[in-house]
Amino acid sequence: MVFEELKKIINEIMDIPMNEIELGSHLYDEMDADSLDMSQIVLALENKYSIEIDDEVFEEFDTVGNIVEYVEKLAA
Repeated sequence: MVFEELKKIINEIMDIPMNEIELGSHLYDEMDADSLDMSQIVLALENKYSIEIDDEVFEEFDTVGNIVEYVEKLAA
């Protein structure tokens, strides 16, 4: 499941406990993600699922759920 994998990635990159990561978690306001964090998350997802996420798209991500939804569409 993409959500579980994304939680692991966020935990590794940002050191946020997996049990605190929810689909509605806001990447910038709640989790204090910065552009480096986001780049690392996107790269990890691209490698894991053999997909390519355009820069314009990943700049629009603001919640964990946005990323999950997008990756599920690409990986399907």
